[in-house]
Amino acid sequence: MKGERINFTVNTSFYKRNDWVDHIYEGLKAQTYKYWEWVVTDDFSPDKNAEERLKEIAKNDHRVIYYTQSRKKELFYNPNYGASGNVIFQMDSDDTMYPTILEVYAKQFMEDPSLIGICCGALKNINGTELFEWTTPNLEAQSNFTMTYGRAWRNVIPHFDFDGKLDYFQNDLNIWRQIEARGKVMFLPRELYKYNYASQGSFSHRQFEGYNNESERFIEDERCRIEGKFSTSTDLSQEGIWNNDDGCSFDLKYLSINKLTWAFYKADFHKMPGNSRINFIKSDIKPYEKQLLNELYYDNTIIYNGDVRGDYDEVIVYVSNQETLDIMYNFHSLYSQLKPDVKIRFHVNKQVFNCGVGNAPHSYFGFGHIWDGCYE
Repeated sequence: MKGERINFTVNTSFYKRNDWVDHIYEGLKAQTYKYWEWVVTDDFSPDKNAEERLKEIAKNDHRVIYYTQSRKKELFYNPNYGASGNVIFQMDSDDTMYPTILEVYAKQFMEDPSLIGICCGALKNINGTELFEWTTPNLEAQSNFTMTYGRAWRNVIPHFDFDGKLDYFQNDLNIWRQIEARGKVMFLPRELYKYNYASQGSFSHRQFEGYNNESERFIEDERCRIEGKFSTSTDLSQEGIWNNDDGCSFDLKYLSINKLTWAFYKADFHKMPGNSRINFIKSDIKPYEKQLLNELYYDNTIIYNGDVRGDYDEVIVYVSNQETLDIMYNFHSLYSQLKPDVKIRFHVNKQVFNCGVGNAPHSYFGFGHIWDGCYE
């Protein structure tokens, strides 16, 4: 690896949600990459439960630092405050980081010193239903990210406050635009994070009491205000971005396999530390696709079009419309006979279906119903 060692400052601002404090703390302790600190605060919650638990953890673990705010949302707006790490990772107070995310990010930052920011693919959990987010709209065109899950960046920006405050919860947009304005950013098309959509959360403004069309207009005005700040200036000291039509601030390394990686979303191995063996079935897999997938999943072993008799932790089958029924039926038949305990996943038309091969009747292929992404 190139460059200096990456030391992460993971930043979380809690408002209520004391029941999530230990969830995030345990997620950090489970990280395969150990060079991190956790800067936390309670954002003036009516009760003191989260604050008390955070201070208790900080007292017993030197890696946890409690930041005392001078005003509401100070740390939320400025995740670099109180940080000693050279990379900041902003962790929402009700989300989940997978155990390898810091290791994977550290590898990217160390191998490319010009890279300033990273975000990744994620699952979105809405009331218990998990949807995968590929979050790279129009990357083929000169389009910015809009949903920046698992965002991390080099600690080179003094502060992020936008004219003192943001009324309508555009903090993630403001932060990411300031990162883009200063250098190269990367979308890593790999599931490393889970975003838990909470109806009572700050970003769920449509759930707020009193939300109306006028509020929606104010939200859009604020978004345009932020975008305008980063689209007009040609002076980076004024945080200008997109200085000409030929510019592009994001790393295009994985662009050519972005849609191919959708087949891997929701696979169990993402959430597991250690090396998993994956049999990836794609009849027309290209050499450059193999190379990039191997680089993206460097900490796992991908076997391409492997023998069904091999030992795998998971099998992913990428099929086209024309071959869907035959391939799904044939692979299901083979694995149900030879490897009944292996989970096999089918990727068809942007939809991923999971099933344990031992409990999915043949007759449902192409004719049955789908429940929560699985054939039953």
